[in-house]
Amino acid sequence: MCCQVRFCAGYIKTYKPSKLFASNSGFTQVELIVVIVIVLILMVGAVGAGMLLPALAKAKSQRIACVNNLKQIGIATRIYATDNQDQLPWQMSEVEGGTAEYIAVSKAAEYWKHFQALSNELSNPKVVRCPSDRNRNQANSFGETEFGGPTGNLSMSYFIGKASDEAKPNNILSGDRNIEYGDYNNDDDNEGTHQKFGKKFSGRLRPAWTESLHQVQGDLLLSDSSC
Repeated sequence: MCCQVRFCAGYIKTYKPSKLFASNSGFTQVELIVVIVIVLILMVGAVGAGMLLPALAKAKSQRIACVNNLKQIGIATRIYATDNQDQLPWQMSEVEGGTAEYIAVSKAAEYWKHFQALSNELSNPKVVRCPSDRNRNQANSFGETEFGGPTGNLSMSYFIGKASDEAKPNNILSGDRNIEYGDYNNDDDNEGTHQKFGKKFSGRLRPAWTESLHQVQGDLLLSDSSC
């Protein structure tokens, strides 16, 4: 390879070829391995993102659907109360068309009757099941055979707030069954036992959420139909 020559004021100055251009060795083995590792990391990241984003989008849509379900339940209870002297089903006796007899702990296996009493206002039992709840069955009617019976509680994803009251808008009316409060936790509950909440939440008595729904989160419905 030739050297460059430059004439400057009586003397000759030569430039040696740059080492950068003189070397034709290419990538070393270590550099090649580093490049391959980086490419693999980028490929894995792209594949992971492609798999994760649809899952996150699905979870978000299920959460939105759950909120809409609870809002429909809230509206249904208000319509029911309007037609029944501002009383909710569990505030009225069975003779009057209510479900007050089934609010007791001893009647926990028949909690499904509270939602069945709202069948005229809800019209569709799909409303009482959270779309992300894999431990609850989707009923197609409010009939005794399909929605009720020994497994009736397995047709709904939401609990009933015993202290819910049309006249007390901030009281809890309902919410996701994955709530954890005191000794109550039905995350692995295959019998569908539901809880009635009569106590008020406070700074010391706060609810938590188990893993079965909404990535350790949950929704609450207040008596004013806000969620």
